[in-house]
Amino acid sequence: SRRSHTTPEMEFDGYLSLRLCFASVISIYMAYNGYAKKSLNLSGCIAAAIVGFVSLAASYRFGVILILFYYSSSKLTKYGSKIKSKIEENHVGEGNRNAIQVFTNSLLATLVAIYFVYSCGEDRNVDFSSTLRNDDIVLNLYGFNISRRRLASLLWSVYIAHYATSTGDTWASELGVLSKQKPRLVTSFFLQEVPPGTNGGMSLLGTLASVLGGGFIGIIFWVMSWCDSSQFPMVFVGILCGLIGSLIDSLLGATIQASYYCEDSKKIVRRRKDSTVLVAGYDFVSNEAVNFISIFITMVISLWL
Repeated sequence: SRRSHTTPEMEFDGYLSLRLCFASVISIYMAYNGYAKKSLNLSGCIAAAIVGFVSLAASYRFGVILILFYYSSSKLTKYGSKIKSKIEENHVGEGNRNAIQVFTNSLLATLVAIYFVYSCGEDRNVDFSSTLRNDDIVLNLYGFNISRRRLASLLWSVYIAHYATSTGDTWASELGVLSKQKPRLVTSFFLQEVPPGTNGGMSLLGTLASVLGGGFIGIIFWVMSWCDSSQFPMVFVGILCGLIGSLIDSLLGATIQASYYCEDSKKIVRRRKDSTVLVAGYDFVSNEAVNFISIFITMVISLWL
């Protein structure tokens, strides 16, 4: 009788095909589910499906971090929505995020996942040991020599930094606005109280939420690494990036993004009207731009953590 032999290449192709099928099914399901529940509009649904597929196809760890970020954000957006709608003019209880909002909080990380696959291949654990090993593959990256192992670790750091910042900022915004204590403006060295929902305003509850959000991303990475003790330090990277990202976002929000208070509705609004008073900042960029810039800066800082 003739025996069939399976080569490593055939096993890899089979595993990759299975992961691509899984990524397709899960990303489409999650995006449609978000659209059905009005957490996403149509453009947001399409954007989420694209981002979800690419992330899951690159690595299960990439994909699960993305999914749990959006799931937790969606839940917290709905939490206390009646109170939030009385404070913020643009609050929508169901979320209803569009493509711009989706890409703001996922585009850079998705590009990192793509580059990870291109330069490092299959997913691997973080390992920053400086000793060059016999099995290390050295790459020439824009004139600099770096081992593939170290490059993979750096890419994982910036990926975690991205979602730690996004999660920390979202959790801080959605929970901090519910604080019984008024937030204090970061540019006043926390001396000036401002209305809840003001860009650049920070409260103890919101700051704690940003730390927990960043730690949440780090814990997901660690659990998806089968709780390997060598990967646990990435939890602290997540915590630090959640806090740093929140501070950067607040500084930008208090300076290059305007916050107006409407005397008629008693709410924080984004656009100037006859009955509004400028609380903080200047109207240079949108909220999405502030989020994108703060994510990028924190990703860069994470390279030195």
